[in-house]
Amino acid sequence: MLKNMTQGTPWRLIVMFGLPLLVGNVFQQAYNLVDTIIIGKYVGPVALAGVGVASPVFNLISALLIGLSVGSSIMVSQLYGAGRHRELPTAMTTILVVSFGMAVVLTAVGQAVTVPLLNLLQTPAEDLPFAVEYLRVIILGLVFNVFYNQLSGLLRGLGNSAVPLYFLIFSSVLNVALDLLFVAGFQWGVSGAAFATILSQAVSALLTWVYIRVKVPLFRRQKGDPIFEKKLLSTTVHFGLPMALQQSSISLGHLLMQGIINPFGTVVIAAYAAGTKVDMFAVMPLISLGSAASTFAAQNAGAGNMDRIRYGYRTTNYLAAGIGVCLSILVVTNREFLMSLFVSTEDYPLLAPDIIATGMQMMTIMPCFYVVLALIHSCLNTMSGAGDTTFSMFAMILMMGLRVVLAWCFINLGGTDEVGIWWAFPASWGIVLAIVLIHYFRGSWTKKALGKKAAR
Repeated sequence: MLKNMTQGTPWRLIVMFGLPLLVGNVFQQAYNLVDTIIIGKYVGPVALAGVGVASPVFNLISALLIGLSVGSSIMVSQLYGAGRHRELPTAMTTILVVSFGMAVVLTAVGQAVTVPLLNLLQTPAEDLPFAVEYLRVIILGLVFNVFYNQLSGLLRGLGNSAVPLYFLIFSSVLNVALDLLFVAGFQWGVSGAAFATILSQAVSALLTWVYIRVKVPLFRRQKGDPIFEKKLLSTTVHFGLPMALQQSSISLGHLLMQGIINPFGTVVIAAYAAGTKVDMFAVMPLISLGSAASTFAAQNAGAGNMDRIRYGYRTTNYLAAGIGVCLSILVVTNREFLMSLFVSTEDYPLLAPDIIATGMQMMTIMPCFYVVLALIHSCLNTMSGAGDTTFSMFAMILMMGLRVVLAWCFINLGGTDEVGIWWAFPASWGIVLAIVLIHYFRGSWTKKALGKKAAR
């Protein structure tokens, strides 16, 4: 079902569009979480640490493609909001052709840089084999990852967040079942977890493609429609490149942070890997709300209704702040239980207690500042949807850079242990929120929309 967000009550539209996104993101993070839990339980804490090191490397390799899918969704939303429906089929095929070419290139590059990158990060010798094994396999499925994200993004750009949710739920359940079969049953170790992810994403991509072909006439090509158009590629790059660079910068920041963490050893690496999974799962409501605000802003920017965007932004802020407080309480009060899901003190009595204690320390600090993170997502997504993706890129690069610099300073100049890393997160959020709000109230972001023109 397509949703026109240029009419109706903004808060209701944002919430109703955001709920399927939230459920989808929860399921997506749930199978990532289960992935990590199964590895920790059935392969061990050292394997958990190895996959923890591997994850930011894979995220860096795939970041350009993920960022491009976000930019593509914004472009489709604005074309739809502006009534330029005849351009949508060519926009879709242009996006998919470019994405496929980039996925093939990045797969080859990823295989080549895996070991050098892990060595550069000072990965502990006992964790390295698991990290290499996981990366070698998961990178092979990059093309399925990008096709699913792009196709789902195209549907969300038209206001349809429900159908991608259904396929994601199916994929998540399939991934968990395959995880248990390959890791716990066949004992394929970390490779089994990677294969489970690849197969589930491939199925999701195929189902989404079939649905678009059968059920979405707006994307159906007509005779004479070009497969590829330079103008639409230029527009995709205009919106997608800043988002792609943003995602790459975020991933690079995670990679640099991993380099700071690795010298602390397996215990801190495993605790950070588990704590990060919990954190990513917990903030899904904030990210989903931000994505809904982005689509709302994009469609209304296409229609030229900036006052409605501002009203939607204020509504999103109230919702985000309330959700942020609830999430903080939920995570902090349940931190011991959450950490105990990943490692067993009975099976691994030497490492597990320290891993759990270190993860609890992390989850005592970072979640207390989720409100700040919520307001950042609300503001940046609104401005990105309106077309100002360049500033969003700048803000996220700055946030990641500050996080790494502050963590290094706290440890090397302030003399802290890993606690300095945990405090670097909220410190960077606070600085960036101040800058983001200044930019929003200056108002220059309102001039970046694609705008209306006659449909061809």
